[in-house]
Amino acid sequence: MASPKGISTGHGSVPETSRPSVSSELDLPSVDKVLSGLPDISSILPVQDATVDSKDQEAMFRALKNIIEHAEQTSEVGNSFDLKELHASLGQAEEEARLGRRDSTTLESVHTTLIQLWSCNSNLMAQAAEILANGSRDPSWRAPIGQSGILKFFLDVVSSRQELEQGLLLHSLRLVGNSCADTDENREIVVKGNYTLAIIRHFLNPDLLMVAIPVIYNICMDYEPAHAQMAENRAAYIILRLLRDGTLGDNEALLGFAYDLVELASEQAQGVENSPDGTILLLMELALNEDITFEQYASLVNCLSTYLEQERFQNACISNNMVEMLLSVLKRSISIEIDNSSKEDVSALAQARIKANQALSEVSASPLFAEHYPLDSNLSKTLKSWIMAEEEQLQICACVMLGNLARSDEVCKKMVKDLKIHEELIAVLNSDARGSVLHSALGFLKNLAIAGDNRVSLAEAGIIPAVSHLWAFDSVPQVQFSAATIARQVIISSPENIARLLSPLSDDPDSPANRRTYLSLLLVLFEKTDSAPIKTEIGRSIASICRTLTPKAREGDEQASTLLNTLYDLHTGVARPLGAMITQTQWPVVRSEGWFALALMANNKSGCVAVADCLQNEEVLELLKKTLSMSSEPSDEETEKKDPSQVTKDRDNVFVLVQELLKNESGALPEGYRNTMEDLVNEHASQLKSSTA
Repeated sequence: MASPKGISTGHGSVPETSRPSVSSELDLPSVDKVLSGLPDISSILPVQDATVDSKDQEAMFRALKNIIEHAEQTSEVGNSFDLKELHASLGQAEEEARLGRRDSTTLESVHTTLIQLWSCNSNLMAQAAEILANGSRDPSWRAPIGQSGILKFFLDVVSSRQELEQGLLLHSLRLVGNSCADTDENREIVVKGNYTLAIIRHFLNPDLLMVAIPVIYNICMDYEPAHAQMAENRAAYIILRLLRDGTLGDNEALLGFAYDLVELASEQAQGVENSPDGTILLLMELALNEDITFEQYASLVNCLSTYLEQERFQNACISNNMVEMLLSVLKRSISIEIDNSSKEDVSALAQARIKANQALSEVSASPLFAEHYPLDSNLSKTLKSWIMAEEEQLQICACVMLGNLARSDEVCKKMVKDLKIHEELIAVLNSDARGSVLHSALGFLKNLAIAGDNRVSLAEAGIIPAVSHLWAFDSVPQVQFSAATIARQVIISSPENIARLLSPLSDDPDSPANRRTYLSLLLVLFEKTDSAPIKTEIGRSIASICRTLTPKAREGDEQASTLLNTLYDLHTGVARPLGAMITQTQWPVVRSEGWFALALMANNKSGCVAVADCLQNEEVLELLKKTLSMSSEPSDEETEKKDPSQVTKDRDNVFVLVQELLKNESGALPEGYRNTMEDLVNEHASQLKSSTA
């Protein structure tokens, strides 16, 4: 038998200079320490106190060998192997043997022989293990090996804490791996005794490592209980330490098994929960290693994203100064080489970038992030420089992470007033950026617009024209929605910004665009979209205009009166979005807001025309009747969602709406509608009188 070749330690190791200046308190235990914290596996083997003559031992060995060779007949198995051969034996069987019985009865005498050879501490044990390991490459031997007790015997050998011959351990591991290939009943034996831990302990033995890792892989493949047990036994962390330290060398097959096992373990909740905090440092260090393949990089990023979904690892990443390193992992995806002709590679790269950004998003959403990385930190400055970067994933990252910092009025004001970040974001909106970048920039701007003092600055920087062209971005409805939301945000309680929304698209009086406004474009979106949230958001913008301007116009404010006239005269169907607010059923408070805005509109003669147009919608009209009636059925789903005060408020607003409409409509109501409105008012008054009595 040829011994396994020595394993180089140069290729896979991560240079010490690439490690970040992390806290000394980071939980980064050695493999020995991790394994020492796991329970021992009891090995039940016969006591080695028998005395058997060497000739008798040889006779027993020949008998064992004859049973296997008789069954295999024409299948000759070599006496040496390398990792490629082992890989084949774990994944593919030799051709089916045509002669001999292959069942547990045939192997009962083999099991007995093994016990006898063990009991006398025979030096033939390793050869016997090799013959059986070779035979187990044949699928027809696998179930009998488990049923006869042979698998359990060799699992106990693997679990023994005695000093055993390396060859015996090597072939015992091979037998376990081969016997478990596509054989769940044998895998169940392994899992039942927690033998995966015994195999994992051999990861520390350089002479057995190249076998132990693929054996674990073979046991776990497509068998979830083994996945879970392997993960619970800290296999991911242990393998990551071995990879980081270069212990696995540069053998591609072995590295492939190792990275797959790490990813399998990360899919198990108990594996992630039980991992030390330092797991994320190992993942990042490896991901930044220039020698790894793209496939390995993608696997590491997937794992990293999974770990950073947990608050514990997010906090560890932040408090141990690893966020900059995480940024580097994302940046690495920009330069890493892939086969651009491969659809699989292109798709995997896109997913890796999304996963890396997702991890950064999770980390920056933590309350700890703002404490450790304030706006004047180097990391924040780096992110600001990425807003206008050529790589869209860096832009997305910057918008999301800085957007997560923008959670207080103080920070938002500083970002706008001192750093002028809003100007760069608006430039992104005006560029040819793709939908994902636009969506992230809009999300950031929405946070900045929450601070009231920022709204004028945003409008002065051209936010309304910038978002207006995105209202036609129908390929990404999320972009349309966010762009509509920003329009609503910047006009809240701001006649100046409302004036900007109502300003003409062209200053040329002879141009048709002079009679169209930015609000006109928003109303075009309302008519085209099928999205209820977008329709509702546009309605809320109209309601905000009415809330701000109508009281001022009543007080004689000339600008407010002029803007109201523009609102009604240049925008046919301007009240229809309010109807969408009323007919939606998800948010009762939004419906109430819609009724109130319609009542404000009805206070204006021109506004009555818009209200009458809105009431052409039969659903709105029926809801008006139902709301005004005192006999609304208590079982009504929408009524049950509202509290009694909300129902009363809606009824009062509708009553005012109808009264104002009757007073100001001046023929705007279609024939028959006025009578309907009058009947509703009279009925409501009668019901009020009756209930009072």
